[in-house]
Amino acid sequence: KDIASVLSDYEAGKKKQQAKLDELLDWATKNSSFYSSYAGKKLSDFPVVNKLILVENHDANCIPKEKLPWQQGDIFIQRTSGSTGVPFAVPQDTRKRQRRIGALKYFNDTVGFKSHEKLGQCRIWTKWHDKSKKQIFFENIYPIQVAKLDDEKTADLVATIKEKKLFALRAYASWYDYLLDYLKRGKCTKEDLKSLKVCLSISEALNPATKEEMLKLTGIPIVETYADEEAGTLAHQKLNSNNFYLNHADYVIECLKMDADEPAEYGELGRIVITDLYNYSFPMIRYDTGDTAIFHEGTKESNGWPYIEKLFGRKMDIIYDTDGNPVHPMNFGRTLKNFDTIRQWQFVQNDQ
Repeated sequence: KDIASVLSDYEAGKKKQQAKLDELLDWATKNSSFYSSYAGKKLSDFPVVNKLILVENHDANCIPKEKLPWQQGDIFIQRTSGSTGVPFAVPQDTRKRQRRIGALKYFNDTVGFKSHEKLGQCRIWTKWHDKSKKQIFFENIYPIQVAKLDDEKTADLVATIKEKKLFALRAYASWYDYLLDYLKRGKCTKEDLKSLKVCLSISEALNPATKEEMLKLTGIPIVETYADEEAGTLAHQKLNSNNFYLNHADYVIECLKMDADEPAEYGELGRIVITDLYNYSFPMIRYDTGDTAIFHEGTKESNGWPYIEKLFGRKMDIIYDTDGNPVHPMNFGRTLKNFDTIRQWQFVQNDQ
């Protein structure tokens, strides 16, 4: 409800956002030794940081749970898969976790997917992420392993959609390319997918042609989401729109010039830099996501808030196993993020 109230009214929402920003900056400069020298400064005076800077200053920026009156149990550690080659472990307090879940519920609702309707979660499932049968039952989220891009795995996916009567699917963008090809080759039919009402695309840039063809052949819309593991949902498309509407309720989101820490103009390609308004256990202020975008000034459709007209996320290249089968590159990130000893990694495939 709070997210909805902020995003539905620019004037009132901007005041709420500013109040939360003032609280965060005050908290960070009083409790994080990393930010202590910036007391009394405005946001634009804070340094722009990236993963490597925060990894190297991790301990200086961590705030103990004893200082967080709303904390329930241990601080949650959210690990990122390091698609940039830098694995990252981000502490998140209870209130931050609640906001993260709240944002998922809010944005899913805007595309007709209600909380706890049956969801197929397609991802690289490792031993660190596996869901128990109890979790699957209570969350109504069905884990679907997509470590390989092949007909066998796609057949499993289609069978699960039919058997469980899944309402929604959440998958990497490249998987929708493969599912569409599978459909066009006659390996499955529109009828096999009829329970799906919406597909959510994550992690990569979706091919616009895939979105158009899927809608034309099946009537199922694919909606792109923009999120990162270290923070949460940053922006989300609406049905029948290619714009990304930003989560101004949970973050201050800046678009900075490519070569300077100054605001980019509307219509100019810039870097996406976020300030997380709710992570008090590990403040992330002016964090460069590594993604680039073109921002558009607010319109009636965005309730006056600026939005992303074009998002240029990192489009990962497909890699291949020793049999020549395509393998999703997220396999590396999903595994390597769990090893604290790895500071940075890079993968190069020379041949089979």
